[in-house]
Amino acid sequence: MVLASAVLWGTSGVVAKHVMASPSHDPATLVQFRVTLGFLLIGACLAVTNRRLFRVRMADLPFLALYGTAGLTASQFTYYFAISQTSVAVAIFIQYLAPVLTTAYEMFVLGRRPGPATYLVLGLALGGSLLLLLGQAGGGLATTTVGLLAALASTAAFAFATVAGSLGVKRYDPWTLLFWGMGAGSLFWAVLRPPWVVLARPWTVADWGVFLYLAVAAGALPFGLFVSGLRFIGATSAIITATFEPVWAGFLAFLVLGEALSLLQVAGCVFILGAIVVLQAVPGAALEERKPASPGEPSRPPPHSPGQRQRPSPG
Repeated sequence: MVLASAVLWGTSGVVAKHVMASPSHDPATLVQFRVTLGFLLIGACLAVTNRRLFRVRMADLPFLALYGTAGLTASQFTYYFAISQTSVAVAIFIQYLAPVLTTAYEMFVLGRRPGPATYLVLGLALGGSLLLLLGQAGGGLATTTVGLLAALASTAAFAFATVAGSLGVKRYDPWTLLFWGMGAGSLFWAVLRPPWVVLARPWTVADWGVFLYLAVAAGALPFGLFVSGLRFIGATSAIITATFEPVWAGFLAFLVLGEALSLLQVAGCVFILGAIVVLQAVPGAALEERKPASPGEPSRPPPHSPGQRQRPSPG
């Protein structure tokens, strides 16, 4: 599921960079349409297939609002803004530093202990992303200060969205989580940029085609797959698996645009694929498989799901 989401994101990132060459397709506009249309499409599907998935606890609304604004919406806007200021390769590389943040969360908050295989996976994934970046024409971290800050913000927002999503799916169906998260994001954009003002602009049929594509193939569908995957793997494992995104983007550029891959980029692809294989095949490589510490050390209780109350101990 996560691998499929990476394929969709890798394709849409290249499309978004091309689309933003038009002044009317600024990052805020693209993300507002992507989030709002995604929210409406998910809502329509749930209304037809399973209306019970609309139900959430009132106590969880603040969590869902934070997930939708600081997670889903912030990660999309900062990423799009970053690629408008720099290359897709630079933005993706910096965003995929997120496993460092999720690893820190899982170690210090959840009490998990990484083993040698975990460090190997992290090294392969981060090293592969760096090789992909350095292997591009004029490779390196050539970017503006604003672009660098936006990319770093996207790293933090992506890590937060992944961790929050991993907590949310313990209580709700992934599509419930996305519906309310994107709903919060849509409301956020509606306050900043009223819909009637945005819709009053002279959009063409081609524009609406782009917006619909981004809402489905870059928004609702890949996020649905990614969040669904969080039911089975941890936050760090999910982001490491999603580093397949730049590998797919490079392969697609080679296949469709005829852009040759340099030796460094080929090595980067091998590193990332190696990280994904080790993560799946080597016991203990996934951080969530290494929960307790040394013998005799009391294990930490799992974090409570949003809105869940801790039961008092008997006595």
